[in-house]
Amino acid sequence: MEFKILNASVSAEKEQWLSDLSQLPPERRDVYFQPEYIHAYVDAEETEACCAVCKSGSSILMYPFLKSSIAPEEASPGKRSRFDIQSAYGYGGPVVNTAGEDPQFLKEAWSMFSDWCESERIITEFVRFHPLIDNVRWIPQEMRAFEDRKTIPMMLESYEHDLRNTSYYRSHRGMLNKADRMGFSFHVMPAASELDWFVPLYLKTQDYLEGTGEARVEMDYFKSLTDGLGEGAWLGVVKQSNEITGAVLVLEGPAYLHSHLMGYRRDIKTAGMTNLLYHGIALEGASRGKKILHMGGGTSSSEGDALFRFKKSLSPARASFWLGTRCHDHFSYEELGKTWEAQHGPRPKNYFQFYRLKTQP
Repeated sequence: MEFKILNASVSAEKEQWLSDLSQLPPERRDVYFQPEYIHAYVDAEETEACCAVCKSGSSILMYPFLKSSIAPEEASPGKRSRFDIQSAYGYGGPVVNTAGEDPQFLKEAWSMFSDWCESERIITEFVRFHPLIDNVRWIPQEMRAFEDRKTIPMMLESYEHDLRNTSYYRSHRGMLNKADRMGFSFHVMPAASELDWFVPLYLKTQDYLEGTGEARVEMDYFKSLTDGLGEGAWLGVVKQSNEITGAVLVLEGPAYLHSHLMGYRRDIKTAGMTNLLYHGIALEGASRGKKILHMGGGTSSSEGDALFRFKKSLSPARASFWLGTRCHDHFSYEELGKTWEAQHGPRPKNYFQFYRLKTQP
């Protein structure tokens, strides 16, 4: 069994990462597993964009993640640095080729990964699984996994036919007609050259939504992502009277598109605009031979969530978004807990890596 940890910041290791990824089937080589995507989330010296790779014969497992040091004030005095790992924002987790689904191979691969975690003083592990690949099925027995929410994939091969011919899309058709009457039009633009207006539009939208945390990113992130992904990052844009009213940053992999981040104006009547945005992206994706446009889920796990209700009006399909947690060092985890509780009070529920919170949520 060959085991290695690759770092996206090291040129030779990044190339090896891409070479190993090319051995997987197209639908398992999604953009979220690429080193350029993971590296866009490296915003401090104490964070590394890594990928564990296990190989045995024709079997291969790849597992990209962010490795971050736990701040000295949050760790016990006098001890060497401790770390945790987590998926980058979006979707991640392990991915294997067909041969890599063998249970014995997976057992041995995860055993080697656990040994590495112990040697590196990894305390905890947090995973956001990929809804379209259903890669939660390849996790180690020691990991706790739970379904967080449903997400909405749009099947692009049948979308245009179903839109015209099925009752499911009656409301969507009506909104597209309204967008047409309002004078909205759809356009595709390269992302890298359009950040000067897209990022301020996105940030104003986040201000309106009171967005915080990982969903709110700044210009450096967008530059890193679009420079790294090149033509794999583009914008679906809606205009009215030649003025931009809304835009979605689309991430493109070999088989799937993802609506990643969005910005839109709040000072105009936007009826039908968002429907046109997703409609235009879907038609563009189909023309590029993509299988699925993944629109994500709502802002919460509730199926009554307003954003989820809107997205499900665009597609009858559903996928499951799972999360996973694993504690590699229970003693240190409890130490971190006691330190945090002494400063902030009882540790919050449903925050596995709670010690990274600066205050009570």
